[in-house]
Amino acid sequence: MTMRGASVRWLGAILWPSFFAAGVATMVFFAVVDPLDLATITWPRVAFSRELGYSIGFFMFWLCTASSSLFTALLLRAPARDGATR
Repeated sequence: MTMRGASVRWLGAILWPSFFAAGVATMVFFAVVDPLDLATITWPRVAFSRELGYSIGFFMFWLCTASSSLFTALLLRAPARDGATR
């Protein structure tokens, strides 16, 4: 496998599962919380639509789940051999 192929595969292994986890987290969170109520509490002077609230929430969850997946991927990397560079 080429270096680019390995990088794309590694990136896909991080982003794809985190995308699905963010989707589930968004559905569960917004089943309980209305984005308009949340916007009124957090930024009362800014006009938000529900769709914008859902989008911001999804990307925030995706950022959290992607960082978790990235940390896991970094921990699972094989250690470098003595004298070898990565």
